[in-house]
Amino acid sequence: MKSRHLPHPDLVLFNGKIRTFAADGSTCEALACAGGRIVATGTSDDIRRLAGPDTQSVDLKGRTTIPGLTDTHVHLSEKGTAEMELVDCRDFYTGVHSISDIVERLARRAAESPKGSWIVAHGSPMQDFRLQDKRFPNSHDLDRALPDHLVSVSFGAHITIGNTLALAAAKITRDTPDPAGGHITRDPQTGEPTGELHERAQLILKKVAPDFNYLQLKDGIVFALNQCLERGVTTVHDIVRYAEPVRAYQELYKEGRMHARVSILPRVIESMIESKSLIELGLITGFGNDWLRIGGVKMSIDGGITGRNACFYDPYEDDEHNHGIIRIQQDELDETVRKCHEAGLRCCVHAIGDRAFDMALDAYENAVQKSPRKDHRHRIEHMGNWLSTQERMDRMVRSGIIAIPNIAIGYYVGDAILDCVGEKRLTKAFPFRTLLKNGVIIAGGSDSPGYWPVDPLRDIAACVSRKMRWGDVWVPEERISVSEAFAMHTTTAAYVGFEENDKGTLEVGKLADIAVLAEDPFEIQPERIKDLKVEMTLVGGEVKYQA
Repeated sequence: MKSRHLPHPDLVLFNGKIRTFAADGSTCEALACAGGRIVATGTSDDIRRLAGPDTQSVDLKGRTTIPGLTDTHVHLSEKGTAEMELVDCRDFYTGVHSISDIVERLARRAAESPKGSWIVAHGSPMQDFRLQDKRFPNSHDLDRALPDHLVSVSFGAHITIGNTLALAAAKITRDTPDPAGGHITRDPQTGEPTGELHERAQLILKKVAPDFNYLQLKDGIVFALNQCLERGVTTVHDIVRYAEPVRAYQELYKEGRMHARVSILPRVIESMIESKSLIELGLITGFGNDWLRIGGVKMSIDGGITGRNACFYDPYEDDEHNHGIIRIQQDELDETVRKCHEAGLRCCVHAIGDRAFDMALDAYENAVQKSPRKDHRHRIEHMGNWLSTQERMDRMVRSGIIAIPNIAIGYYVGDAILDCVGEKRLTKAFPFRTLLKNGVIIAGGSDSPGYWPVDPLRDIAACVSRKMRWGDVWVPEERISVSEAFAMHTTTAAYVGFEENDKGTLEVGKLADIAVLAEDPFEIQPERIKDLKVEMTLVGGEVKYQA
């Protein structure tokens, strides 16, 4: 039995199959927790003997127990309230199959709302590919159904559609120029805006559309974190772009309403938070405590693939004039990365197209060369989804850059991406076997919950089986093992968060963040891992979710 000398534990779990995920691959029957950490592991008899009169005992009844899971790339604080408040037109969540279905849902909300008010909704990314109409709704579709309301519908993070009244409120006309890093789609015959806004052009509309109030924001965070717990997730790395979510997290922690751990990644370009403010305040990565901390800073080079805005050297297959959008020019990127690097702030740079990949690597190499620092753990968000050439992998390993791929994107919309990007660029989509073989560190991030639910078990199943939601077994030669896939959300994810001494394994001294599963994921068909029921989730040795 491995233990640390302490008074009676607060909690013991016994009669289970506890997969510790320790380097030696050990399992045990039981563990004890005190003060939020694991203080002993061993047999059921040994651990139960440690219990005192006030110790809570949980009989696992043979169920498999694993470390709590981490999702390293979410937009939780911004999307949690949307899950509760917006009109839901997402085909991944609802029975929406056509533009008519969308406008019907909008019209139902409008019938309950006063004339002249806003109707705000969200759809799924690349939903035009799956709708029967094979296109997004435009302003005219929305006008016909809702002539007396202002309407805004986002389809993922990179495209928003507004009706005529909404465009007027935002003062978007045929004479409005495209903003830098954004695009206003126009009718080729009339030059009038169609209502479709890409990337930074969305901000013009969002500035006049109503936002959630502060109490709604807090409730949305609680709602979304509780959804994470239902899938065994005990830590998320959340991207924020303004002060209110940061304040909300602090208040929720003080109020005892934050039941999962959060590493905050403030966006410092296209944001109300500036890197200068963080640097001048003297904040560095890791500031905070075990529940809430600064995990680094976020910036986005190009647009999103779901809006066909990711920037590639070659044009999109379905639009020979479209190479995507660059949102941050190289000089601004270089300067921002260098200053954050020198200040001790880890950078998390969004890059989806191959041109953006190279820009990110150039910026990192420039910063590391000017100010060498070995343990920076800088990241490229979405690197590892495709176009991971040998040269790019070598550059990442040489500079110590971590890749944060998103298999959920392939699982849900890989068929649509194939259609617009082409098979040639996706010959080695999500090449996790190759990345690991070449020494690239990879951790899993879902880009949830606005697109799809936070669910590492789904993503682990896809990494191992390569079976996508749309039917294909995609690039099966890039399968990885069950243990390698779980590492992306446990041991490696803990390293990515600078928390490898506290999380990722169920060993003495580590935080007692634990997920109890109905079955052993190592003993079932890989595709079934996504359907595993989470029976219980504990954070800091306390039960935060129970099925």
